[in-house]
Amino acid sequence: MTGPLLTLSGVRRFDRPGADGRDGTPSGGKALSVVDLRLDPGELVALTGPSGSGKSTVLMVAGGWAVPDRGTVTVHPPLPPVDVRELSWRHLAFVPQSLGLLDELTLAENITLGLPARERGGNEAVSRVLDALNLREPAHRPAARTSRGEQQRAALGRALVGGAALLLADEPTSHQDRRRADLVCAALRRAAEAGTGVLVATHDPLVVAHADREIALT
Repeated sequence: MTGPLLTLSGVRRFDRPGADGRDGTPSGGKALSVVDLRLDPGELVALTGPSGSGKSTVLMVAGGWAVPDRGTVTVHPPLPPVDVRELSWRHLAFVPQSLGLLDELTLAENITLGLPARERGGNEAVSRVLDALNLREPAHRPAARTSRGEQQRAALGRALVGGAALLLADEPTSHQDRRRADLVCAALRRAAEAGTGVLVATHDPLVVAHADREIALT
């Protein structure tokens, strides 16, 4: 396709009111300044800025989990024009800081959740992800019995395995040493080269070095 995959135009999101019984109107402060952003298919973009600048908020707005108070968010084809809750991991994949793994499932089983149910048995894509992210050895251990770094790479693997059109990742190297951060960056780079639009919130200069562009929030 030609043209952008994702655009944010004049997006602004205010701090939400505290638990003081007031209505839901925006409060005086703002959690996110005005953001204009374009992401093309096959592009890896690093979203940077100090803590509190709104990087995670941008990802939440881009993925449809938060509604901006100002501005517009447009996701273009090949994503289908449906409610974000109806999208599969083939369309939109997310790596949250909380990781969101199921503790009782193995790392490999968690990764397969990024595939449609009919494709989860003996899938070669899962095997490739395990190798690419150095997860072959802990693959068959329950997530609760693995390290935080292994869990984080498994969460990335779950997002990568289905070849999503749009991938949003929040600090995907925060629990990695340098060698494994290199693996994460290489995996994100390969996803972009395969046509995925990748938007990464990060503090890591290594991720920025692998990106096509950097967008800095203040």
